[in-house]
Amino acid sequence: MACPFLREVHVKYCQSAAVRKLIPMVDSGRTDEKCDSASHLSCKLFQAQAAEEESLACPYLRESLMQYCGAAPVAKFVPYSESLLSRCGNDSHRYCELYLALSHPETAGSGPAAEIDAIPMPEGLRYSANHMWLDMTEDGICHAGIDAFLSRTLGKIDRISYVWTKGRRRPTAVLSAAGCDLEVVFPNEILLTGCNLYLRADPSRLVAEPYTAGWLFEGAPLPETRQDLLEGAEAREWMDREESRMNEFVQQQVSSQVGPLAADGGLFAAGVARHLDRERALALFHEFFSPYASEKR
Repeated sequence: MACPFLREVHVKYCQSAAVRKLIPMVDSGRTDEKCDSASHLSCKLFQAQAAEEESLACPYLRESLMQYCGAAPVAKFVPYSESLLSRCGNDSHRYCELYLALSHPETAGSGPAAEIDAIPMPEGLRYSANHMWLDMTEDGICHAGIDAFLSRTLGKIDRISYVWTKGRRRPTAVLSAAGCDLEVVFPNEILLTGCNLYLRADPSRLVAEPYTAGWLFEGAPLPETRQDLLEGAEAREWMDREESRMNEFVQQQVSSQVGPLAADGGLFAAGVARHLDRERALALFHEFFSPYASEKR
C-alpha cells in the first residue's frame, strides 16, 4: 500500500537545458509559455541546435509523470518509474519520519497495540525471546527493533551504533546505557538494506517510540527470518511471564539502598537498569536481552 501523502503530477522540461527545471502542468494541460508556441523560435537554446522540421511547439519540450511527497515542506519530484525503489510506494512508508510526524500512529505494525500490564504489544508483529520485534509486510520488506519491555528497562539510551548496515546478517546494534555498552542482536538472519540512522542523533526515540520512529533495521526477510518468533496469544502469554521474571530478578538482586525499582501495581520501574551497579546491570541484560536469553531452550 502506498503512502497517503504520495502525490502525482505531470511536468514539462527542456531537454536541451544544462539544468533540468521541472515545471508542473496546470489543470488545463498546458501553460501559456514560450515553449508551447511559435515563440520558441526566439529561444537561444533552440537556436543553438535548431531542429530541421518546424513545429508550433518546441521539439525539445518533454513531458513526464512525476511523484512527490505532499507532506514535505519542499516538493522533490521523483520519476514515476523510480517510485517503486522508494519507501513511498510500499508499506515501508509507515516508518517514514514525515508520515509518522503527521499521522501519529500508535504503532507502525499491522494492528493496534494491546498492553500487558502497561507494556505495549502491537498486533501483527512477531517477537523474539530476547525482546526484539519483527514486522513483515506483503511487499517483501521487513523492519525490526527492540520492544517496549526492553526500552522500559533501559529508560534512557545515551548512544547507539550499528555493527552492520547492509548484507545478509543477524542485525546488531550497540546501545550505550546504564554505564554499559549493550549489544542487541536480532536472532535470525535478514538481508539487511538499511538502518535508522536518525537514532544516532536522537537515541531517545528508541525508548519513546520503539515500534515507530525508534525502529532499528530494514531489509528483506529470508526463509529463516521468522524462525522461533512469537506472535498473537503466545506472545502475550510470554510477555506476562517475562514481567514476572523481571520482578523476581529485581527482588533477588537489588538491595534496599539502590532505590525504588518497582512501580505501583508490581510492574518494574522505568529505567530499572540505571539504578543497578554495572555488574548487576550486565547480569540483568544477559538474563533477558542477550541473543542467548530464551525461554524456548
